[in-house]
Amino acid sequence: MHDTESDRPGLALSRRRLLAGLVAGGAAALGRAARASAATEWEQAVAAAKKEGKVAVNTFTGQGYARVFKLFSQAYPDVKLDHTNLEPVDFVPRVTTERKAALYTWDVCTMPMSTALQVLKPAGVWDPVRPAIVTPEARNDASWRGGFEAGFLDRDRRLAYAFTLVRAVGVFVNVDRVKEGELTSVKDLLAPKWKGKIAISDPRVIGSTFWPLTVARLKLGDGIMKQLLVDQEPVLSRDRNQLTEFMVRGRYPIAIGLNGLALQDFQAHGVGKNVKTQLLPELDYQSSGSGVWLLNRAPHPNAAKLLINWLLTKDAQVAWAKELQTNSRFVGVEPGDPQAVVPPGLTLLQIDAEEQLPELIKTQDISRQLIR
Repeated sequence: MHDTESDRPGLALSRRRLLAGLVAGGAAALGRAARASAATEWEQAVAAAKKEGKVAVNTFTGQGYARVFKLFSQAYPDVKLDHTNLEPVDFVPRVTTERKAALYTWDVCTMPMSTALQVLKPAGVWDPVRPAIVTPEARNDASWRGGFEAGFLDRDRRLAYAFTLVRAVGVFVNVDRVKEGELTSVKDLLAPKWKGKIAISDPRVIGSTFWPLTVARLKLGDGIMKQLLVDQEPVLSRDRNQLTEFMVRGRYPIAIGLNGLALQDFQAHGVGKNVKTQLLPELDYQSSGSGVWLLNRAPHPNAAKLLINWLLTKDAQVAWAKELQTNSRFVGVEPGDPQAVVPPGLTLLQIDAEEQLPELIKTQDISRQLIR
C-alpha cells in the first residue's frame, strides 16, 4: 500500500511552503531586477543630461519659480537651467509660431491643463510625459495623494503630470472696501454698487477666469455670463499682472482671475496685504493649477527627463509648495496654502480634467460673443 500526500500532511505542508517560498523569492527577484533596471536607466539619463549641459523650461510669472529651480542647479551644476516666465497667453503663440519656422526652444513647461489640451495638443506640440517618469519614488502610489495615476488628467492618462491639488480661490477682494459679509455668493457681485468696480482677466483666453466662470455657469445658468461680463461693466484685460497691480493700488475692490503669484510678490514687499481671496459657493472646484509637460523635438531630451523626475521628488515638492504657496499631492509635504487644501473626503469638480474641456470651450465661446 502506497502513502498518499493526504496520509502525510507534514509533507504536503512542506511542499506548499516550498512553493510559496519559490513564488515569493521569484517576486522579490523580479522587484530587485526592476529597481536595478530603473536605477540603471536613471544613471544613464543623468549622464546623458550632463553631456547635453542645458535644459530650457517655461513657467508662469512669479519669483518663486527661480527659488525652486535654484535647488535643481545646486543638485545638478553641470546642467544649466534656462528659465523663462511667459504666461500661456504669450507662450502658446510663441511656441506655435517658432515651430512653423522649425525652431525648438523649450524642453519642459508647466502650464494649465486646459490651455495645453485645447490648443497645443491638437498642434502636436507634446510628447507623453509618462515614459519620462522613471524613478521609483515618482512612480510609487504611496508617494502621492490618490496614488500615482491620479496625476494624469488627460483622457489617455499619459500626456502630462499634475503634482499639485488646490481648491478654488474664488474672488479677490480689497478688505478695506468690501465689508465682511457683503459677498456671500456670485449673485452679490451683481449689486449696483459694484458696477464698473470689478476687474476681470479676459475669460476668452485666461484659465484663471474661464475656470470659475464655467463652474458658475453650470450652477447658475448661462445668463450669469452676461450679467457679470456686460451688465456690471467690469474692466477686462489680458494682462493679469496689470490687473493685479490695479487691485493692489486700490483701483478696484473686487477681481476675478488675477495672477496670485504676482500678488504674492507684491505682498512680500509689504504692499497689497489688504487684498484677500474669498471663496463663493458657486465658484467652488478643484484643479491641478498646472501640470508638467514635455515638448516634442526637445533640444535637450535627457536633461528634460532629469528635470521632470527631479520635480517629482519630495525635496522639490517641498520647495514648490513653499515658494509658490500651493499644495503638493506628494504625501507628507506641508501645504503652502492651507486655505486651498481640498479636505479629505470632499468631492469637487476637477475643472482641468480633459473631460471638462467642452464646457470650458463653451464658456470661452459665450465670452467671445459677449465681449466685443
